[in-house]
Amino acid sequence: MTTHHLQNVADLLLVQHSRMRELVDDMLLGASDTDRQESLKELARLLAVHEATQAEFLHSTVRSR
Repeated sequence: MTTHHLQNVADLLLVQHSRMRELVDDMLLGASDTDRQESLKELARLLAVHEATQAEFLHSTVRSR
């Protein structure tokens, strides 16, 4: 993986962190149970993608050194 690719992955992870913070805020401040449930569902999906992306990112970085 090139330095450019690593930067793109790092940027993606940071965007995901931002979205996860928004979703947690939505769950804490949601106007209705339905809103909170939808935020929780999206957060669960995003966490699964994020974990896989982060694991691959870290593995690629470690392998390249």
